[in-house]
Amino acid sequence: MTADAEDAFAAVADELRVRILRELWDADDPLAFSDLRTRVDVRDSGRFNYHLGELRGRFVEQTDDGYELRFAGQKLVAALHSGVYTEDASVGPVPVDGTCFDCGGTLEARYEDELGRVECTDCGMNLVGGGVPPAFVDGREDDLAAAIDGYLRTQIRQCADGFCPQCSGPTTGFLDENDYGPQAVFECERCGAAFRGIASMLALDHPAVVAFYHDHGRSVRNARIWELRWFDDVERDGDAARVTVTVDGDDLELVVGDSLAVSVA
Repeated sequence: MTADAEDAFAAVADELRVRILRELWDADDPLAFSDLRTRVDVRDSGRFNYHLGELRGRFVEQTDDGYELRFAGQKLVAALHSGVYTEDASVGPVPVDGTCFDCGGTLEARYEDELGRVECTDCGMNLVGGGVPPAFVDGREDDLAAAIDGYLRTQIRQCADGFCPQCSGPTTGFLDENDYGPQAVFECERCGAAFRGIASMLALDHPAVVAFYHDHGRSVRNARIWELRWFDDVERDGDAARVTVTVDGDDLELVVGDSLAVSVA
C-alpha cells in the first residue's frame, strides 16, 4: 500500500465528502458549485468548498460546465453500491437441484461473509465458491445457486482474458495440482491476488466446447457447473492437463497447457 493510496482513503474518510460523491453520481449532468452545495444540503459555503477541494483532482473533475465524477470517483461510489463495505448479507442454506459430481450427494447453496458457495452436504466438496458482492445476490435469493455460478464464471473469463477481477491488473496462469486433480491458477502481477480452480473451468467458454454443445442442440453457457458431469474428468498429461468433455455419449478432448492455453487434442 503506497502513500498515495493512504492519501486517497483519507480523502474520503468524511461523511460530507461521501455525500458529495453520491450526489455527483446521481446527477445526469455536471453540477454547478451552488447546485451541488444545495443538493448536499450544506449552508456553510466555506466548509463545503474545503471538502469539495479535498476531492478535486483525484475523485472529482471541475469543468466549464460544473463538477463531475472522475473514473476514480465512479469506481468508489460503485463499490459503495456493491455493498461490500456497507452490508452484511446472509442467504441460505437452500437446496440445489442436481448432485455432487464427486460423490453423488445432495447440494446446497449459501451466502455469508461475502462468500458464495455451492457445496455437497455429504462429502463437503465445494463445487463453486468465492467472493461475491452483496449486491449481486440481492433479489436473487430464489435462485441463489445460479447467481453464484454466473458471477464466478465471469471471474474465470476475466482471468482467462488476462486481467484481475480485483484490481484489473495483468494476470499470469499456470498449472498446479491438489487432491482434486490438475488446477488452473491465475496470479495478479499487480495486487498479488490468486484465483484457483479445477483446470476444466477453462473449457467453459472455449469456442470448440461452445460449438460442440451447439451441435448437440444445447448451450454450455446455460448449464450450471455442477450439471456438467464431465467437469471433474481431468487428467495430468506431462506438463499439461487433458479435459474430456462428454455430451450425449460423444467426447471432445482438450489440452490445457502449462501456461493455461487451451487447444483441441
